[in-house]
Amino acid sequence: MASIIETKFGTWRATIKRKGTKPQYKVFKRKTDAEVWARNIEGAIDRGEHRPAAKGERITFDELVNLFLTDKDHGLPTHSINQQKLVPGKLKFWRQEFGFAILRDITPELIDEATERLQKKRIISTAGNDRGQISPSTVRTLLGNLGTVFRYAVTKRFIRETPMRQIHTKPEANDERVRILTDDERVRLLAACDISQTPELPVAVRLALNTGLRKSELFGLTQDRVNITERSKRYQSDGLPFVIPPRHILVEITKNGHPRLMPLNDEALDALAGWMRTHPIDAKTLVFPSRETPRKPLDIDRPWETALRRAEITDFRWHDMRHCFASELIMSGANVAQVAKLTGHRDLKSLMRYSHLSPEHSHELVARISRQIQVRNGEQK
Repeated sequence: MASIIETKFGTWRATIKRKGTKPQYKVFKRKTDAEVWARNIEGAIDRGEHRPAAKGERITFDELVNLFLTDKDHGLPTHSINQQKLVPGKLKFWRQEFGFAILRDITPELIDEATERLQKKRIISTAGNDRGQISPSTVRTLLGNLGTVFRYAVTKRFIRETPMRQIHTKPEANDERVRILTDDERVRLLAACDISQTPELPVAVRLALNTGLRKSELFGLTQDRVNITERSKRYQSDGLPFVIPPRHILVEITKNGHPRLMPLNDEALDALAGWMRTHPIDAKTLVFPSRETPRKPLDIDRPWETALRRAEITDFRWHDMRHCFASELIMSGANVAQVAKLTGHRDLKSLMRYSHLSPEHSHELVARISRQIQVRNGEQK
């Protein structure tokens, strides 16, 4: 029999204690409500239909994400520092869609409906320009981020199974897009950057075109990881020593967490050296710091878009300069492994998109087979 007592606050507390079940209680404003609740719960227990609320029935998606982002053991430490900073932003859409919902109520159907809305979203730049519809590749990435959070919920036993297991239809991602500047476009782009009111732009663009650095790597670069001299330079990070050769930069914070050394050609060296000579600041400072908050990198989006309009270049993104760099390497005779070492690609598959750019090199490889056969035939005779 349930125990129903009046509290000192004038409310009624109903308590149910049954052998083999967890004690339960609830507070009501009226005694009759407490009695109805107690009868319903006891009846459900007698019929074997009642079970205590699981964790997932008490925690919302918003609360789950907060736990995920603050839990040091959830797996994010395996990512680079820059990647960790991006995670909250990548979960923003899902929090807007069902952050209020309790985990057990987030069904595959609810996720499918949210994904349909996501695919129709358009990307608006900080300058207010419409950059077009969100790409299938980005949609797949955001679904992957959502799946990571749900897997975390399973490990914490908030839910028994992730609803993502029933999400079988994902947009096909076309990762073969390679937009490369023509020689004329390159000249026009650099000329437009040179007359920009943002003096960092021409330097940053020349570095991007000649090093293939990701945007986050370039604007996360600090002066102590730059060696524009003709002598080797020592650098220490978290107790680990590095030697930066002459005319090199150390890309320490990368997408995949693996640091790499990047040589500077004449164009990149001249641009970077000129900038650092005219802007001498503390060694730990970013090469391109924000004017308002020097600890943060400069926001280059608006001057970049202005330069593209002046140069009359369309369908070209900042990341495409990385494609330009890799393409130039391939066309100069570098093999895929050499390109991967310089660009920091861990997966060689992503570099195969450039294979068509080296037909002469491929022809030479095939020609070697004929020559080898002729040599062996000659030996046999």
